[in-house]
Amino acid sequence: MRTSSITGLCRAAVLCAAAIGTSAAQAQDLPKTEFTYVGTWGNLTLYNKVEKPFWGDTISEKSGGAITVKVQPFTELGLKGDEILRLLRNGVLDMSATLLSYVGGDIPEAEAVDLAGITRDIDEAHRISDAYKPVLAEVFEKEYGVKLLAIIPYHAQISYCNAPIDSLEDFKGLKVRTSGRSQSDMIEALGGTPVGMPFGEVVPALEKGVVDCAIAGALSGNLAKWQQATTNLYPLPISWAITFVAANLDFWNGLDPEVRALLEKEIGPWEDSAWESGRSETAEGIACNTGGECVGGNVAHMTLSKIPEGDYEKLRTIMQDVVIPKWAERCGSECAARWNETAGAAIGLSAPTE
Repeated sequence: MRTSSITGLCRAAVLCAAAIGTSAAQAQDLPKTEFTYVGTWGNLTLYNKVEKPFWGDTISEKSGGAITVKVQPFTELGLKGDEILRLLRNGVLDMSATLLSYVGGDIPEAEAVDLAGITRDIDEAHRISDAYKPVLAEVFEKEYGVKLLAIIPYHAQISYCNAPIDSLEDFKGLKVRTSGRSQSDMIEALGGTPVGMPFGEVVPALEKGVVDCAIAGALSGNLAKWQQATTNLYPLPISWAITFVAANLDFWNGLDPEVRALLEKEIGPWEDSAWESGRSETAEGIACNTGGECVGGNVAHMTLSKIPEGDYEKLRTIMQDVVIPKWAERCGSECAARWNETAGAAIGLSAPTE
């Protein structure tokens, strides 16, 4: 028995050594490659827990040190995020990421996976994103010369307010900071006034009364200290601040084929892990803002509203009657038809095509 066990262990060791040797050899065969990845906001968790570790460490490890990526957030470059697609298109950036809603003015298709009110939870958001990704990838490549690599979320975009918000009805008459056209359409349908402004300008706007409420990620707003300028938290998910990761197409095509293959192999699991991160950070952000268990954020004691069950149906009605039709008008009948076949089919909704 002992001889057999030792023999088995030896064989296992030989196989492991061979596998490690093969992996190392494959990594050594990769050409030395260096490029820059410009990530999202440097003070938020998507960059610090998802983007930076993957591009800065994992890719280097998986390539045996052959691939080196310089990683920095766009905030370090003095950018606001809405310039990213243009900079990728022009070849100023190799690879980068920003919110899809930031480019929705130029690419209506970019709004398609994160229309305000379209999903009740992150699982629905993930299904829609996966279903629509091929359409978005085609538009990015053919019309903008950009290679779509991944679609990843922040976490639930909820409402920070300086007034009690106990239902969607309470947004009537309020000025609300929104991000993207569909959020603005939703707030207008509720009788509020949408106000567009960059993320970094929200706290002083809340303090000065320029806006009464602001929509942002449950944890992102907390890390940016929005809880210091607001009193009430309304946790109904408006959207998920879904973000695209892309590369300049000429840069991507210029990479060695084996380098591209390794990057594509590793991006898939990383993308899935980012969705799980979005799920956990939604819960953590709400807890941090309302005096619960808080590890990665700032403890605050905002008043948490309970969502009336009827608000989910009200939001869905507004989405079906207002948000989706307005988006379809911006995107066109052919675009709406493709949405119906992909994202809409994933959740049982449809956009008008005439």
